[in-house]
Amino acid sequence: MVQGIGGLTGETLFATLGQIVPLIIVVVIFILALEFALYNLLSKVFKLQNALAYTLLSPAAVAILVFMIYPLLFNVLLAFSDLKRDTFGCYSPVSVATCQLDHLYGLDYAIDNFTKVFFRIRDGQIVDWGRLLTTAGSTFPALLGRTVLWTFFNVIFHFSGGLALALILNQKIRLKGIYRSLIVIPWALPGVITFLTWKQEFHAQYGFVNILLGGFGIAPISWLDNPIYAFVAIVFVNVWLGIPFYMVMLLGGLQSISPEYYEAAQMDGAGAWQQFRFITMPLLRPILIPAVTLDVIWTFNKLDLIVVMTNGGPQEGTNILVSALYNAAFGTSATQRLGFASAFSIIIFVILFIFAIVWITTSGGLKEIYEK
Repeated sequence: MVQGIGGLTGETLFATLGQIVPLIIVVVIFILALEFALYNLLSKVFKLQNALAYTLLSPAAVAILVFMIYPLLFNVLLAFSDLKRDTFGCYSPVSVATCQLDHLYGLDYAIDNFTKVFFRIRDGQIVDWGRLLTTAGSTFPALLGRTVLWTFFNVIFHFSGGLALALILNQKIRLKGIYRSLIVIPWALPGVITFLTWKQEFHAQYGFVNILLGGFGIAPISWLDNPIYAFVAIVFVNVWLGIPFYMVMLLGGLQSISPEYYEAAQMDGAGAWQQFRFITMPLLRPILIPAVTLDVIWTFNKLDLIVVMTNGGPQEGTNILVSALYNAAFGTSATQRLGFASAFSIIIFVILFIFAIVWITTSGGLKEIYEK
């Protein structure tokens, strides 16, 4: 028998498909039957006028309920618990009877979890800002400040770089389609591959970045061994990854602007800067406001890049709130405080929720919807 890639043969592949395909067919038939039954229920029993629309929306509603609402509610429940590695068995139905805890969930656990995010308490008194991880600098204010700086620099460079490229590619230049495809490549590549590649490029001795700097007479830098340089490195990589997103979004917006606006502005004597300020930017606002909102949320919660490139190091100098949360929940710590991490994640959610409300309201991102 001819061995395939990694021992996978055509016979094995077809045998696997023979087991999976019937299961998929059964699942699809079952879903269609449920949809048909739901449509008949809504149209004939409840006599709803939009029964077909509700039926078609039902799979998305179920997905939101199962994959978003339920995990969110379960996360809130965990915040009211003392779940960690030492007490994990207490939350198992098998060993709950022998658990030393007075109760599994309670308000006192929630108060303790939420308080430990901000303060360290001893004998009922607030001692100082709580240490979330191992180093003295891993307190909530330090991590929040680093997260804000991380998000600010990334979003600013994402926007400026993406807008510059969009303005260039919106002009009449040759091979414009090829340039667009090349710029989108960083965004299309799998993240882990990109992060591992850039980690090697920032190698102190063999990395391309230091080789390039050496060509300008600059001494090699130990990028990933110094907290400041490591922070600069991950910001650079994330900016490189995020610019294509803005370029695609803003280029679509620029191409939707009618040339008649610019022709009328030129007839009135408006210069390039005035056209950009009073025509381009206002007409890009309906696209720009949601893009900035999404970018802030994504960047604020950017975990994979930091875990792969630095794992929060060195000396936890590249940890942001979400990576500190990950290390508290799933790191090598002996406690692995899942209840505390759940409370921590709720605080991060509240921060982003408040930002989104304030930003969208003050920026007028929903103005067009209100006016309609």
